[in-house]
Amino acid sequence: MHSMVPLALMATTIGFAPTAQVYDARIYDRDSRLLAEARFDAAGDTFTVTKRSADGGRAYLEFRYVRVDGTVQTGRHQGPATAGASVSFGHDFGEGRRLTFRVCVTEVHGFNPCSGTAAGENWTVAYA
Repeated sequence: MHSMVPLALMATTIGFAPTAQVYDARIYDRDSRLLAEARFDAAGDTFTVTKRSADGGRAYLEFRYVRVDGTVQTGRHQGPATAGASVSFGHDFGEGRRLTFRVCVTEVHGFNPCSGTAAGENWTVAYA
C-alpha cells in the first residue's frame, strides 16, 4: 500500500513544465561600453530592445524561428534611438520551440555591429 504513494506523487510532478527562462544578448563597442541589449522572456514570448549608449545609431533586433512545419520565420524589430529607452514586441511562438536572436546597432564606426556569445557566435539561442 505504501508503494503506491510515491507513484502517485511521481505521476503528478512529471506533468509540470520547466520554469520560463529569460535570455539576454548585448552589444559592446571597442572600448567595452554597452551600446544596446535585447531580452527574450519565454513566459510571454516577448522581446525587449534597449538602447544603452548615447553614441551611435538605433538599436534593432533580428530573430529566427523554425516552425513545427519546418518553415523558418525571420524578423527584425526596430528599437529605440534614445539612450535608456526600451521597446517590447510580443509573439506567439510554439511552446518549447528553439529560436535565435541578436541585437545590433545601426551605423556605428561605418558598420552595424551585432551581439556575440562566449562561443564566438553572434546569435543567442533561446527556447519559447
